[in-house]
Amino acid sequence: MKRNNPIRKFSKCRGCGKKIPLWHVKYCLNCAKLLVRLRNNDISAKYRKAVWAYLRKYGFRCYYTGMLLEIDDNTSPWYLVFGRRVPGDDSTIIITSALLNEMKSQLTEKQFWFYVLALDNYRRKHLEVKKIPLVNWRLYPSIDNNVCTGCGRAMALKGREFCASCARLEYRMEKARFPREAIQGVWDYLHKYGFVCYYTGMPLDLDDPKSPWYLVFDHWMPRDPRKIVITSTLVNVMKSDLTEEEFWYFIRQFANYRRYGKAVRKRKLAYWSRPYRWEDR
Repeated sequence: MKRNNPIRKFSKCRGCGKKIPLWHVKYCLNCAKLLVRLRNNDISAKYRKAVWAYLRKYGFRCYYTGMLLEIDDNTSPWYLVFGRRVPGDDSTIIITSALLNEMKSQLTEKQFWFYVLALDNYRRKHLEVKKIPLVNWRLYPSIDNNVCTGCGRAMALKGREFCASCARLEYRMEKARFPREAIQGVWDYLHKYGFVCYYTGMPLDLDDPKSPWYLVFDHWMPRDPRKIVITSTLVNVMKSDLTEEEFWYFIRQFANYRRYGKAVRKRKLAYWSRPYRWEDR
């Protein structure tokens, strides 16, 4: 005689929708981990539903590139993190990789792809990188207390060998305790090229620390103080813990994905080893 109500051994995960043993109750192990992170990051139940809906449709893959993401190793550049297509807007929560979220930073999705393609065109065709307004840009370095936050020219003291702009740069480099050879490398670059980005040739802003084009110093090799270059805050954030070669490699990979739908090829990163931490992006 057949039973009308056989005992169920499996149920569906409320996150990704995959079949799980009944003893898991509501979520599979991976989705249970994500649920804890969603709650710890104060993402409301309303916006968590969008994350679960995406997982059920696409699995643990990057929203922007389709790459398979790492669930457990938070030191991996492919670690699954929560990003926002529009910075600060929880209604646009998506999942992506730590690397891409770091590069996207305070850019909207549209702005990010604009600069990925623009940087790739600069690298391949030497086309000028055009600036567009970044209405959500809120990332900027701390301001030195001894520097005028208005005109920024108070540090140009009488008898110094530098102009007002260079006096400020000298002060910032000295305060950052860059090695003398690295500082000399910056002056040599400025003598030859002026106040333009080392990576893109874009003119840099010397006065407004809130500008994405504000001149900042970048370690050409992550955490190696022997060679310091000047770039914009925007490019510095996108480059993050990448070498110059790795940065251009992923710009090309992301550009090819955007243009032609080619899969992004992962590769081992020489200096990426820090645990990823959620930030308000």
